[in-house]
Amino acid sequence: MNLKNLTVSRTLQYGFIVPIVGALIALSCPAIGQVVVTPVVTPVVNPVVTSVVTANVNAVVTPVVTANVNAAVNANVNAMVNPIVNANVNAVVTPMVNANVNAVVTPMVNANVNPVVNVNPDVNVDVNVIGPDRSEGSWFATIKGDKIRFEFRNDEDDNHWSNDEDFNLSDFPNLPKEKGEFSLKREAGTMVFTGKLDDGQGYGHYKFTADKTFDDYVKAQGITNLRESSDFSFFTVGLTRAYIKMVQENGFKDITANHLISMSAMNIDAAFIHQWRENGFPEITTNQLVTAKSLKISDAYIKEIRGSGYPDISFNQLVSFKSMNITGEYIKGLRREKSADGQSELPPANQLVAYKSMNIDEAYVNSFKAVGYDNIPYNQLTAMKSMDITPEYVKTFVDLGYKNIPAHDLVSLKSMNIDGAFIKTFEDAGYKNIPVHDLIALKSQSITPDYIKGFEALGYKDIPPHSLIAMKSLNITPEYINGFKKLGFTDIPLNELPGLKSTGVTPEYVAAMQEKGLKSTDLRKYMRLKSAFNE
Repeated sequence: MNLKNLTVSRTLQYGFIVPIVGALIALSCPAIGQVVVTPVVTPVVNPVVTSVVTANVNAVVTPVVTANVNAAVNANVNAMVNPIVNANVNAVVTPMVNANVNAVVTPMVNANVNPVVNVNPDVNVDVNVIGPDRSEGSWFATIKGDKIRFEFRNDEDDNHWSNDEDFNLSDFPNLPKEKGEFSLKREAGTMVFTGKLDDGQGYGHYKFTADKTFDDYVKAQGITNLRESSDFSFFTVGLTRAYIKMVQENGFKDITANHLISMSAMNIDAAFIHQWRENGFPEITTNQLVTAKSLKISDAYIKEIRGSGYPDISFNQLVSFKSMNITGEYIKGLRREKSADGQSELPPANQLVAYKSMNIDEAYVNSFKAVGYDNIPYNQLTAMKSMDITPEYVKTFVDLGYKNIPAHDLVSLKSMNIDGAFIKTFEDAGYKNIPVHDLIALKSQSITPDYIKGFEALGYKDIPPHSLIAMKSLNITPEYINGFKKLGFTDIPLNELPGLKSTGVTPEYVAAMQEKGLKSTDLRKYMRLKSAFNE
């Protein structure tokens, strides 16, 4: 039976919708020849980039940069496999500025990246079969090669349903070219077709009659969760007594009808069951077997992954690896030398799924060697890729003399959209070799060369970056300083400005105090007055 062409929409019509925790498999078991398996793999990647600029003030500036990476990988196997990978990357840059009169600035950047992939492909196929009676209805057929595809349907308002089934053409040796009757007999029952086929297509009416002896046999074997439509499903998947016996002899004695239908539809045999147990999964469940078979996880694949550096890989991780098409060759490209003693290392299995979903491969890693990055930490690779950091981006810093910037600082720089062009604007304004952490703080405070020129026009030359950061965080402007100049304070020391602003001393406040007779040429006295009386 060919399971390749069943669509999700048809699955909804046929009646099987299978909820999965972590990996969703929708099984069209009402006419169970078609099984749609949809494992959903969701790696959650949250690199948090926190720039803390400390200068002893009480102003907090929090620009938030969010990069969302959505990679969808579609793999088609016997059933349809749609692993959906969402890597959400939230780079949060939080510069915090505290300043006193001396305005001491100590920038510190910390990029922590923890990509975590949680996959639980334990499929629950024990669901209700939608549709009351499928024993008769209409059929439409198309012959392709050695297969004949039937669409069974009923358009009655109170019994509306439809699904497709593939059968071997050899099962129907006497197909009529004119209107006539033909049948298919299986252990579960007999289906009689009336109608005709011409030029590889046909239509007509069918009637299915369950085999009572088979029905009694199934009940006698203790198969649970039997429903009215189970016989029709047993027929379409070609369930036999021998298959039921095989399943029970392999340890699945208390199996439900839906699990039995799913296993038969996926052609899960004794060899496949033994493969998993021999590979160290003695407690493999029917749900897991269906998931594994739908993804075509073979004995060779298990050995390939284990031999590539993951000897203790779990079933859930194998499912996520296979759904993302992770191979031994891909893993080999990410292996790196750990130390001089020749030891090598690989990223944790959970992180590897995140890397594959974000297209982090050997070529991406090696591309940074040309700009001096040989061993980027695995956890920082994810953040770099999510922020679309490329060797070309890094080179804009190298060309300006910024070599060997730590990977976590690159993430911070990119999250703030800082590049070589940004640095060049400051160099043209006379600021050379600004430390990386100061660059981050300057950009986070939206400090530009034009902002600096406003202070230079007032006589403040060569203002250190940390002083600029402190002043901008407190919204100190040339207009603020000019207000004091009008009152006769023409040479306010640069390091007094943050103190004035942080204590709330404004030109208007000084003017008001002077009108009350509190006159002084020392602005620090107004700061003490403001602090003492909180006026």
